[in-house]
Amino acid sequence: MLGNRGSVDIQTEYNQGERDFKKLQLRRIDLKGSKLKGINLSGSDLSYADLRDADLSNANLSNCYFNEGNLSGANLSGANLSGAYLIKAYLTKVDFKKAILKEAYLTGSFLTKANFLKADLSGTFLNGAHLNGAIFQGAVYDNSTRFDKGFDPCALGMTLISSFQNSVFKKISIGDVITNFETIANITSHYLGGTITAKNFEDSRPDIEWLQQFSMDKKGKISFGGTMSNQATMMQLKWFEKWTNAFIKKSSVIIQDLPNIIEEKNLTVEYLIKKNAA
Repeated sequence: MLGNRGSVDIQTEYNQGERDFKKLQLRRIDLKGSKLKGINLSGSDLSYADLRDADLSNANLSNCYFNEGNLSGANLSGANLSGAYLIKAYLTKVDFKKAILKEAYLTGSFLTKANFLKADLSGTFLNGAHLNGAIFQGAVYDNSTRFDKGFDPCALGMTLISSFQNSVFKKISIGDVITNFETIANITSHYLGGTITAKNFEDSRPDIEWLQQFSMDKKGKISFGGTMSNQATMMQLKWFEKWTNAFIKKSSVIIQDLPNIIEEKNLTVEYLIKKNAA
């Protein structure tokens, strides 16, 4: 069942470090011009919402509903819109650069001058969409992508890929994730000092047995009881994502701008995963 939140609550909580707003009932919500970079709205219903000029870059918008919403001028670069519904949505001049739109529904949407530069359009439904002036240079598509008859993706600089090629995922080692967390800790310790940073590391640890193998000293160095070169599973990456988000939220009580610093430096686990996706 979807929860319910107001636009003021979302922006306020976001500014305080919260990023998780999954499965919310946000129909007709007014988030015009909001700054919500990297937010997680997966599964939420934003049908008929006003998101004009909103910054949702690198956001998790998978399986969201934006039907007949107005996102004109919004920044969705790097966003995950897999399985999202944008049927008859107003998407004029939206920046979809490097966005993931796998199996997203854009049927009947208004995409005049939208930018799909290097976007992933595998399985995307673009039939019936208004595409005048849209940019598709470097975007990828596969045999399941739906275009209107007469649409020539190759002429617009798009690349056809196989389903197998699209599913390739490069190795992310435990060491990669640790290095990422240590970089965040070094930023934090500059403001809070090593002792408090290490304490926040411990206090924010999720109650998961596997994560008990990690510890941090006062210099921000993380020790691990296993093998650093082992590949991290998707579940382990999700655990680390939960841990880093909790650590950032706890530390941002003092360093209020910390979430923005982390996102600007592309240090989120979500970005690490996206960077290693083929």
